[in-house]
Amino acid sequence: MSGRPVPVILTERLKLRAHEVSDFDALAAHWSHPETIRFIGGTARSPHDVWNRNVLRNRGLWEVLGYGYWLVEERRGGGFVGEVGFADFHRDTEPSFWGVPECGWVIAPDRFGKGYASEAVKAIHDWLDNETAHDKCCCIIDVENAPSIRIAEKVGYAQKGTVRFNEEDVMYFERAKGGRSA
Repeated sequence: MSGRPVPVILTERLKLRAHEVSDFDALAAHWSHPETIRFIGGTARSPHDVWNRNVLRNRGLWEVLGYGYWLVEERRGGGFVGEVGFADFHRDTEPSFWGVPECGWVIAPDRFGKGYASEAVKAIHDWLDNETAHDKCCCIIDVENAPSIRIAEKVGYAQKGTVRFNEEDVMYFERAKGGRSA
């Protein structure tokens, strides 16, 4: 096991921290919002799925992989911003990218356009580069999700092609340690 406690990351405006039981209501509302799920399958998550996929799984990733997802909140006031992090979901893709930390970010629709995603995504890549031995990471993005494509490019991802996932082609990006395209 690679277990490690979830580190707290502070940026100028954000606090990235471990998921807690008390986050459930905000997460349930977040994952039922149409704009949250627009580019991530389009189906709202049930309370059961939010509990298992967002609270329990996101804490468990740290124990199993030594990296995982953070809950993002505003430093001033503690308002819910979203989730960002890394995982190895063992996705059923062609080709496979098992074993490579896959980055993901999902920001609350009422926080769109404030630069929070860019700030949080940069912070977690700085953490990955400095605190782990991983020499690259990846992400997959829906071809129509232009804001996420821009965020990925800002932190050094380059598109390396597409992968087949859930019977659709999605853009596949890689980033080498330090922000160079892999």
